[in-house]
Amino acid sequence: MIDNSFALDCRDGSGDRPVLAGVQAAGRLEGVLFELTLRQTYRNASKRLLEVVYTFPLPQQAVLLGFASELNGERKVGSIVAKREAERQYEAALAEGDAPVMLEALDDGLHTANIGNLKPGEEVVLEVRFAQLLAFEQGRLRVAIPTTIAPRYGNAELAGLQAQQVPQTSLLADYPLSLSVAVTGTLARGTVECPTHRLTCQAVDGVLKLDLATGARMDRDVVITLQPAEPRTSLVIRAEDALAATSPIVLMAALQPPVTAPRPSVMLKLLVDCSGSMGGDSIGSARAALKGALDGLSGGDHVSVSRFGSTVRHVAELTACTPQALEHLKHVVDGIDADLGGTEMAAALKAVFKLRVPSKCDGADVLLVTDGEIWQAEEMIAAARASGHRVFAIGVGTSPAEGVLRSLAEATGGACEFATPGEALEAAAARMLARIRQQPWRDVQIDWGCVPLWQTTLPASVFGGDTLMVFAGMAAPVEAVRLLATDVHGAHVEIARGSVDANLEGDTLPRMAAARRIAVADEGQARDLAITYQLLGKHTNCILVHQRSEDDKAAEEAELHRVSSMLAAGWGATATVMQSPQASYAMPSMPSVWRSARSHAAAAVDALASSWNDMDDDIDFSAFVRTHVDEKQPVSLRAMADAVFEHLSRGGSVQGLASHCQALALHADAQLALDEAVGLGLSLGEAWLMLGHWVNRRPAEVADTAVTTALRPHLDGVDATAFANCMQLFDRTLGAYDSESWTLSRSRRLRQAMSKAVSG
Repeated sequence: MIDNSFALDCRDGSGDRPVLAGVQAAGRLEGVLFELTLRQTYRNASKRLLEVVYTFPLPQQAVLLGFASELNGERKVGSIVAKREAERQYEAALAEGDAPVMLEALDDGLHTANIGNLKPGEEVVLEVRFAQLLAFEQGRLRVAIPTTIAPRYGNAELAGLQAQQVPQTSLLADYPLSLSVAVTGTLARGTVECPTHRLTCQAVDGVLKLDLATGARMDRDVVITLQPAEPRTSLVIRAEDALAATSPIVLMAALQPPVTAPRPSVMLKLLVDCSGSMGGDSIGSARAALKGALDGLSGGDHVSVSRFGSTVRHVAELTACTPQALEHLKHVVDGIDADLGGTEMAAALKAVFKLRVPSKCDGADVLLVTDGEIWQAEEMIAAARASGHRVFAIGVGTSPAEGVLRSLAEATGGACEFATPGEALEAAAARMLARIRQQPWRDVQIDWGCVPLWQTTLPASVFGGDTLMVFAGMAAPVEAVRLLATDVHGAHVEIARGSVDANLEGDTLPRMAAARRIAVADEGQARDLAITYQLLGKHTNCILVHQRSEDDKAAEEAELHRVSSMLAAGWGATATVMQSPQASYAMPSMPSVWRSARSHAAAAVDALASSWNDMDDDIDFSAFVRTHVDEKQPVSLRAMADAVFEHLSRGGSVQGLASHCQALALHADAQLALDEAVGLGLSLGEAWLMLGHWVNRRPAEVADTAVTTALRPHLDGVDATAFANCMQLFDRTLGAYDSESWTLSRSRRLRQAMSKAVSG
């Protein structure tokens, strides 16, 4: 039985443990474009050679523009290459005794920095530069800079992370943060607030300079909100794209549709997260948001209230919003607490979707209040999309999971807001209810004045008061862009217009446009775009190597050190930031272990450590594996896939694959992957089928049409859930190996390093 509950680990602080010394950040906000450069300083204070791994967050919609490293006075600039080529370069440099640095992008804005062969006493600085487009939401602009990753519920490895990439939290971690942001243009004359930290503000030559006060720590998102001095209008920005011969002009339109007439009534299903991670400030914020939503309902509306953790409890069934009912529900909300265990969000949404809607009501919407701290959200998002409900999410806490909630809302045609302790939750709920009440704009289209060569995808829903952002590629300049839609009367009307009134120099805009295009491109096109525009993503890594002189090369094997994150302030009621949001997070004097239940994450690490230890050379493998691995060179992944193709193309059955491939000498990791695939519920023949498909579809490979044709009829019979889980399994266990050989053993090496770290 899998236990998916939360836990925190308190590690022994004795000994010379290396630390992340701190982070310095400097940024610039100009209109809707926010650029930030982070400088992370790592110092090896131990007496051991280290390989440092640190998983950290960036804004979910950030686009990496630059990556560099400084070691021993030498600055190196990274380059974007195909993921497996970057891993090959990293492993080769590590073996040569040089100091490689590699940056990987994971889902939800998470990134992993790998620093190889950091010697005792050495200090390395990693520089990460990114840009983000910010959208005005109901008249305001909100900048959120994440600094830490709160513990999440579920299994990170099943969500696609490798074991060493899984974020870990230490109660002893303490990292200082300095931040400076320059606000330019009309925004510099607006109202600026920072609900999370103390700020100093200084206006110089029309630029507003914002600096965090001394004492800031990396234990919460830095949130800055800006209210412009005058209403924002739609705008269109133009840039030259030197890398696109056929579409040399890139346009970015930020269009602001008007608010439509309100719907006469709404059917609202309120769902609040009451898991252990929501304790303290977060559940207090959730209560405020729920009350704000209830305050916005009236006699013609209907509402239900449900809360969830490990189970779902419907506090109030769907009811008409009479004054008496609303007053009663407010008293019910006062008694809500974070006392329901783990975060089974998928089951909770499914239960709420099933709540019956009165026949006279036209559909229902869900307003979800949560910190979003879960892994494995893809199936939940797919189920929500299929439900027919719009999901509107308010993310609370000092470090909410932006990617999970934003993806859920966008997939269902809803919207997403975030409100950290110190922000007005009632106002966030009011803004969300204003969106829910709007009559939807339908059949939204962009008129660019000509047919674009390409255009990024339009959102499922467009709300008045929010900014719609879309990119397009043009062969020639245009002067104006129009946003068209069908109104409630069926008329096709213009709802916003923007003139091309700004020209952006450099390659920032074309690269941000390419990042948006990658999200909907096929595998081959996505990989080509990423490499051409030097974009970090699932197909690419960023790599650089500090080459050491012969007498300075590392001579021994580096010890793996995973840098822990600071605990998110107020997480799970461990502290409070509500009374003084600018105060530093106070660490308890005796940091033992906090837990709401046994952690699946911790149990998974224990289990992995045990299984990896079992992979030592003296393990008693099955007779088949022991005989063939000892006596014969294991066949490559490509040869295994070829065997699958050969059997099926000659009319063989899927169930016959197991016996057909039995004579092959298998690498230990290949055998392990097949065994784990069977553990997912597949037959051994189906596991072989899935392996053949996985090898053929790898991002670094060109898919063989004949293999695709031979395998496709058999793949259609595989359960969709097992199919997806199996693909993730092979990515995790075999993804670091080349298709033609087993010389790239990054995953195996890291498994052994993780095993040593756990056992030590």
